[in-house]
Amino acid sequence: MPETKASLPILISNTGPLISIFQSESLELVTTLFGVIHTTATCIAELRRHDWGEAMAQAGPRIISHQLTDDEAALARKLAERIAAHPASKNPDPDHHLGKAEAMVLAQRPEFIGAVLLLDERAARAVAKEIGLTISGFAGVLLLAVEEGLLTAEELHERLESCRRQGTHYSKAFIEQIYLKAKGEES
Repeated sequence: MPETKASLPILISNTGPLISIFQSESLELVTTLFGVIHTTATCIAELRRHDWGEAMAQAGPRIISHQLTDDEAALARKLAERIAAHPASKNPDPDHHLGKAEAMVLAQRPEFIGAVLLLDERAARAVAKEIGLTISGFAGVLLLAVEEGLLTAEELHERLESCRRQGTHYSKAFIEQIYLKAKGEES
């Protein structure tokens, strides 16, 4: 018996993984696995600045934007500072990390406890782990799709390559590593 949307796991994403979802035309696949994607208003604004406004419009209600309270925004600011100061951070400006930090704060809301948080950047992932959040990257979602029989390892490979060709910083070695893992999932 197929799962109903109410029984699907909750997914929260920051900007980078959403761009990968759009670059690889994976919105339908991701929403099959998770129902909807939750994000923040800051991430939506970042998507528009990166020329993904039309994709956002086409996504319609499959992507839900949340506004943070003042207290949540203050916590996000502190998390952005932690990400910026992290040794793995490639940008020391906390403003650059605000979308990621806001997604982390959203994941801490009572209604989202246990949600999967999509983060691809190392420094943000490290901070999210430190505060006890469940994280994945876009590649992890594709691996889940292979595990669920929704995607082949070759299709996963092509989606990651599509992202790389469009400017996402997935190395060829990373893509090969994920592909080999997917081949193991198919067996």
